[in-house]
Amino acid sequence: MEFTVVLQQVTVLFILIVIGFALKKFKIITDELGKGLTGLIIYVTLPALLITAMNYEFSKEILDNSLKILLYGSFMYIFMILVSVIFMKLFHAENPQKGVYQFLVIFPNVGFMGYPILLSVFGEIAVFYGAISNLLFNILLWTLGIIFISQEKDKKINFKMLINPGIISVLIGFSLFIFSIELPYVIYRPLELIGDTTTPLAMMLVGSLLGDAKFKEMLGNARLFIISIIRLILIPLSLIFIFKFMNIPEMISSILIILSSMPAAANAAIFARKYDSDYRLASQGIFLTTLLSIGTIPLIIYAITNL
Repeated sequence: MEFTVVLQQVTVLFILIVIGFALKKFKIITDELGKGLTGLIIYVTLPALLITAMNYEFSKEILDNSLKILLYGSFMYIFMILVSVIFMKLFHAENPQKGVYQFLVIFPNVGFMGYPILLSVFGEIAVFYGAISNLLFNILLWTLGIIFISQEKDKKINFKMLINPGIISVLIGFSLFIFSIELPYVIYRPLELIGDTTTPLAMMLVGSLLGDAKFKEMLGNARLFIISIIRLILIPLSLIFIFKFMNIPEMISSILIILSSMPAAANAAIFARKYDSDYRLASQGIFLTTLLSIGTIPLIIYAITNL
């Protein structure tokens, strides 16, 4: 894709983020409304987007690509886990900050930013494949993610947590694909209209979250800036060269690399608060990586096609 086209698409998303930031500053998006929007996106608009984006007639090519996404996506997460372990040894970080840093490195913001950017740049088929790769994200999030944040190796994992709107909607959408079930217009069209609201709502919500952050608290934390560089630049650039060496199909590698270049997942702060970890550090990491990603994402997308 032409760099100018990519830049235009990301600029549109950036404008939505700025609008959300302004709405928060003017108290139009309140804390209560922000929580409501989060629930609306997670439980309604995002599942609708995933189901409609996966409503394709069965084809062997798409199925093969889905299996490849799972295979190479597994490699991607293993790579990010190894990177987190290596840098934690170099940082000599201690708990609970160590677990928060690792979480920030491993888990990108797939739902609120990954899907909208894939949709803007590559269209619905990219959301289809992104949703398949997100199965890996959810499995690791509710297992390894909890272990890192809580820093309790014997932490009891509640696998019931894997039954969430993201996974359920992907399973529904994939079932429609496998059995070539075409949704009736009166069902598909409302879902499509609802799903179309995901991008503007998610981007404005991200902007409103940035409106809560305090810049001064982050400026003295050099580790947080290093973590941001690792999450936004080092990991995706490394994957570009690794995937080219592995000769992975361009569409699959591009989708995985774009997802790997997203800022830290909002779950970092949610889990940190839930498990009595350093949720302030997690919030700062989300804020800083999200802010910097506005500039780094177009560069990574440009690098995908030019390196």
